[in-house]
Amino acid sequence: MKSKNSPWSTIPQFFWKVIHSLMASPTEIAGLFTSPLSPRPIILPVDIWSATLNINAANASRCFVKEVVHYKRTGGKEHEFLHFTVSHPEGSWLAFVFTDRTTKKHSGNGGSSLSNKAAVLSNPSPSSSSSSSHSSPLVPACDTIYVATDHSAALEELRGTFFNNKHETIRTLTFDTGPSAMELATLLTFTSHHAPSYSLCQNQCYWFAHTVYESLRQLFPHHHERIDSGRSGTCHYLPIPMADSYKDVCAAYDGERAAIVARANQEREQYEANDKKDDKKDDKKDDKRDEKKDEKKDEKKDEKKAVRKVELWNELLSRGNVLHWLHGSSSF
Repeated sequence: MKSKNSPWSTIPQFFWKVIHSLMASPTEIAGLFTSPLSPRPIILPVDIWSATLNINAANASRCFVKEVVHYKRTGGKEHEFLHFTVSHPEGSWLAFVFTDRTTKKHSGNGGSSLSNKAAVLSNPSPSSSSSSSHSSPLVPACDTIYVATDHSAALEELRGTFFNNKHETIRTLTFDTGPSAMELATLLTFTSHHAPSYSLCQNQCYWFAHTVYESLRQLFPHHHERIDSGRSGTCHYLPIPMADSYKDVCAAYDGERAAIVARANQEREQYEANDKKDDKKDDKKDDKRDEKKDEKKDEKKDEKKAVRKVELWNELLSRGNVLHWLHGSSSF
């Protein structure tokens, strides 16, 4: 049996990098799509993720959620999380987004964050990360997203973190017309801000996954749903109390979406007004150019007339018909 430290163990990784370096890469979109050669996933708090997508909002708004899956870990504290499949506006590339709620702070991008994440998810005690929340309701929640592009080592690392132990699918939404990545980020942010503190009896990981999933189901009705398990919101088959917040989140989201549409319409109207001004300026420039062209044409006509007069004068002089010319018409 080969040792784990054997140089032969690096050969599969080498071929992985060679194969994917030869593949076309998607156009990079901040916070969502990176090069397949990127070794680390994107790890950000949900509100920072929303701000990151805004850097390239035009493209992020053209990336759409195709599917969301609600998962449950079947060991330890039976943590629940969501997994989204997001399309790229160009081609068949996909991004995979995981999101969940914990009380553990993960900072930065790198292996250490995922190592901490794996430790949290593997904790055998169902309330170890939330026992402090029971006695101190103001423990800040950590609502995080984890993103990796299809066919990347980063995605394998993410899957290894979230699926390294037994898990089961609770339910799945497959969208005909789903939210854009920007809309998803907005919804996640509203959910997080609705209950920014972790509460064992109301606003834990079960609440976060349930609220986001139900909000998407209500806000984007053109979907197909498959129910695989009735164990959502339970720990070792015991129901865990949680706040019923998705209606409030949907109302807040609808208000924000209306404001976004109003801002978009205002920006479009302003753009059209500026476009009309530019057209008028161009028309004026064209008119001025036409006037100058007409002036040049008139000048050329005058020059031709002057030349013709000189030619006629010379011709009359040469024929000795000056008197005839003087008594004749003076117009040419």
